[in-house]
Amino acid sequence: MMSRFMAMMALALSASGCATGVDPDIYTGSVTPVAPALIADVAPEYAAAYLPQAAGGIEAVRQSSKAEQVFQTILYPNTGYEAGENSLSVSIAPRSSGKSYYQAPTRNEIIREMRAALPDVAMAMSPAPGQNLQGPFGYAIGRGTGGGSCIFAWQIADDLGRAGQTGFSKLARKRYAAKLRLRYCHPTMSEAALVSLMSGVRVREVSTATIEMLRFAEGSGVPARQAYANLAAPAAAVAKPAKTARKTVSKPAKVAAASPGSNAARVLKPSELQASTGKMTDTPVTVARAGSKGKVQRTALKVPLPGDL
Repeated sequence: MMSRFMAMMALALSASGCATGVDPDIYTGSVTPVAPALIADVAPEYAAAYLPQAAGGIEAVRQSSKAEQVFQTILYPNTGYEAGENSLSVSIAPRSSGKSYYQAPTRNEIIREMRAALPDVAMAMSPAPGQNLQGPFGYAIGRGTGGGSCIFAWQIADDLGRAGQTGFSKLARKRYAAKLRLRYCHPTMSEAALVSLMSGVRVREVSTATIEMLRFAEGSGVPARQAYANLAAPAAAVAKPAKTARKTVSKPAKVAAASPGSNAARVLKPSELQASTGKMTDTPVTVARAGSKGKVQRTALKVPLPGDL
């Protein structure tokens, strides 16, 4: 009896455990979903940094962002030398986001980045750093198989705030920093010309309002690279309007207007009447009177002359 009771209790407890237990493997309510940042095209005027004019105009700006952080890849013309894109990469975030925004990268980190950006180019790091408005930067130069030169440069700009701020306004504002990477190849530029590109880099002043503006600008650009943009859909055929025959209106024929008195009888002058008096003869006129039967009376009508009037 006791053994049967114990078996029933064990079965009840196991059933209740299945009904009320929480399996951490299938419980997803506490897992915070983290989606990758989407890449959007931004108009060139929203670029966070830019190179000197010798690098050419900006072709496209690809951007992704999240709260208080903006990542941009600014593309420049590539003359066709070496595979890849000539680009200036900028990552902006608060200085407190991580040590990579205030501490220089290690040599091994730079080597890994260079191999990913220029896999077929032998690069040599310069022992002397360069200098621009944001501070010192490091760079490496290499020569490709085609005879051209490439540069890979890196820099940390630890303060992108307004330079003129002082006192409490400088202490109260949030401090933003930026990581910069330049990958640029050219078939004819010398080493000094490539280094001058990084020396002339300008970075936008960044505040909280700037971050919001850049995030709002996502999608304002147009894909300029075929490798990045989707193939354009074929343009729909536009029906041309049917040509209508031009109606010609026949103009009415011009009728010469009759001059006044053109159909009037000509009146003889007195001299002409006197000259024609001798030629005129009394011509009898036959007049048929009503009521006469077969008899016709001939009566001569006398035409008065001007002298008789």
